[in-house]
Amino acid sequence: MTFAPGFLSVIIPTFNAEAYLAETLESVLRQNWEPLEILVVDDGSSDRSMAVAENFGHRVRIIACPHRGLAATRNSGIAAARGGFLLHLDADDLLTPNSISVRMAILLAEPQLDMVVGKLECFVSPEIPADECARYVLPPAPQLGHLPGAAIIRASTFLKFGVLNEDFVVNADLDWSVRVKDEGANICQLDDVVVKRRIHGNNLTIVHNQELDTTRLTIMRASLARRRKAGMDGTLVEHR
Repeated sequence: MTFAPGFLSVIIPTFNAEAYLAETLESVLRQNWEPLEILVVDDGSSDRSMAVAENFGHRVRIIACPHRGLAATRNSGIAAARGGFLLHLDADDLLTPNSISVRMAILLAEPQLDMVVGKLECFVSPEIPADECARYVLPPAPQLGHLPGAAIIRASTFLKFGVLNEDFVVNADLDWSVRVKDEGANICQLDDVVVKRRIHGNNLTIVHNQELDTTRLTIMRASLARRRKAGMDGTLVEHR
């Protein structure tokens, strides 16, 4: 089966995300980009996440999986995606207007690029009571993202560098991003804010906060070992 040039698959891994999934899907459907497919890959949710996705009818393709964790769910989405370009988006985050078209224009114009990565901006979810908001310290300025939401990646890049390491409960996306950069991926970085990350207290990185530092250290040590072995830093293309 042949698909049109620029066909993009948006992969949304979902685990008990019924509170935010509809808003996330709407942020994708508002994008000014075609052709597009949206895959909701459910990681064995016990809430109404599947029902929320089903309400969007033919606009959303649902893939039901047993509960195996976020990295495995992302990988299932990669395997099922039909597009030549992939965008991973967490089920509680939001794409900004023109988020897709800005990045796709660059990827289509520069075929040597493996991915285009923009910035993310954090926000506290509106339903969080004011007296609880002080618990969350948000970065004062947008940050360069990596895999979820921030990057649009050629499907061939996953064939070239492999998929996510499912041994990571958290930070598998960071591990993948660091590894492919070390191994020479051709990356374009943008200053545009392309995704808004919702902070609500049940984020995986908050629930598993104690594991974050441990996995970051593991990732940085592996990166250092790769760089020393290869004698190179990888390729980075700055957008003009």
